[in-house]
Amino acid sequence: MTQKLSSYFSDYHEYHRTSGNQFCHYIGVPMIVMSLLGLLSMVTFGSAEMNGWLIRPDLGMALLIFGIGFYFYVDWKIAVPFTLVLFGMYFLGRSIQNIWILLAIQAVGWIVQYIGHLKYEKKSPAFYKNLTHLFVGPIWVFSKVVGYAKT
Repeated sequence: MTQKLSSYFSDYHEYHRTSGNQFCHYIGVPMIVMSLLGLLSMVTFGSAEMNGWLIRPDLGMALLIFGIGFYFYVDWKIAVPFTLVLFGMYFLGRSIQNIWILLAIQAVGWIVQYIGHLKYEKKSPAFYKNLTHLFVGPIWVFSKVVGYAKT
């Protein structure tokens, strides 16, 4: 693990020490990421055809590309497999065409997160201190699930 990612994880871990809170994040973070990408994919910038493929740029793809750039910056070794997961979450979220379902998934994801912080951790979310943690959370969860993160 690179020093950059290790530093982010160390700070993030200070807000996610209890197993109950961590479990809530394993549930809530993927729900939030998938539904956010789905919601943002509804904001399109037109479309174009390229070599027979219909390209439809949208805000979800813009956030996805920005996030992937951040993940490669902090640690390319975990960013490679995580990129595949993120694309899967993007296409899953984009496939849900009902805004109310995506908003419900988003709300439930945040509720589960806050249950983790209020009931188990008894500490505010890390992003209250540093908005970068909104990007750290998803890769932290993925790293914990695949055994890349030690904390």
